[in-house]
Amino acid sequence: MHERSTRFLLDTNVFIAATKRGWTRTTDLVLRLVDGEEVLIANEALIGEYRKYAGNLGNYGQLLLDQLLQEVVVLDISNDAIAQCKPFFPDGQEADTLHAATCLSADGILISNDRHFEKIRQARMIEVWTISEAIAKML
Repeated sequence: MHERSTRFLLDTNVFIAATKRGWTRTTDLVLRLVDGEEVLIANEALIGEYRKYAGNLGNYGQLLLDQLLQEVVVLDISNDAIAQCKPFFPDGQEADTLHAATCLSADGILISNDRHFEKIRQARMIEVWTISEAIAKML
């Protein structure tokens, strides 16, 4: 188990996996983080992504979004953090760059199954967990 001050950023694919097919272990993970002592972090782009997908996921998606929005701390990201993360993402992956920069700025752990984060994970610039890793460590 991690220290109480651990910060987590839940990528959009975590949000979708927690809502798309009913109650899953990913749902348990998200609710554990929402109700736990950890700090959920995000940026405005990620909040926009959550809102976009919640609309497609019906009432269940909206309920989870409402819970997330009550707990998440939306951070401003420094241009320096963005510049440090940008080389790890090809053009067209601006949102992923912002998510990584948010974690870099806040010393947060990114939870995602998105392979786009593999290079920055291997560089150990930020800590990245897959959903399965997060479930194994947190539940």
